Amino acid sequence: MNKIIDDFFKTYFMYSDFLAGFVEEKTPKDMINSPVNNNGYYKWKPITGTLNENDYHHVEQKFGVKFPKSFIEWHKQYFFLDCSCQLFGLPVSSPTEPLQNIIDNLDYDLANELVEAKLYPFGDDGNDAGPLVFDGRYEVDDNEYPIRVYDHEYGGDLEGLSEIIFSSFPKLLECFTHYIQELKTRKNFEIIPDFFQIDPTGAGKTGIDYWLGWIAMEEENYRLFGH
Repeated sequence: MNKIIDDFFKTYFMYSDFLAGFVEEKTPKDMINSPVNNNGYYKWKPITGTLNENDYHHVEQKFGVKFPKSFIEWHKQYFFLDCSCQLFGLPVSSPTEPLQNIIDNLDYDLANELVEAKLYPFGDDGNDAGPLVFDGRYEVDDNEYPIRVYDHEYGGDLEGLSEIIFSSFPKLLECFTHYIQELKTRKNFEIIPDFFQIDPTGAGKTGIDYWLGWIAMEEENYRLFGH
């Protein structure tokens, strides 16, 4: 697992533009890596994380959720202020607002309904459909739950729950890492089918229709707009 996490951050820190908006009382001074520009943005740098597992367990207890062990290990490795690509966004981590992004993903009405159904929001679908959720309805070792997307337009009805799109959080990280690596030389809709081999029991099985939808949409965007 350590290699998957290390590879992810190494790759993501080569992909990110490292831009963040400056907010006096919230911006971590030791992460600033450039002057603030005329538009109020600055370059940030990642720093080693100082949170521990108990910090995450406090959030779990407060909201009645369970996080995969791999998710906690990944998130606590660094403080970082951006973590998204075209396909999805994952929670960032700031030393001035510890775990706030994770809390924000859990602290609203729809999230409360999902948590009651043992669906634990932790990120966002890149097409603004709704949250990524860990499906905790069945016990698994180390809480390494499969991942689905919930369509927020369904307002809590479980009809809005997608099929499993990744079999686990480590497989999501592997696919995310591969995707942003390959963007240097390939079109995004050419890369997504690789997920089927990387995660054959999730993306390559129950998640095929979901990802074929992304492929069709991105191919159409390329045909119409050239990107």
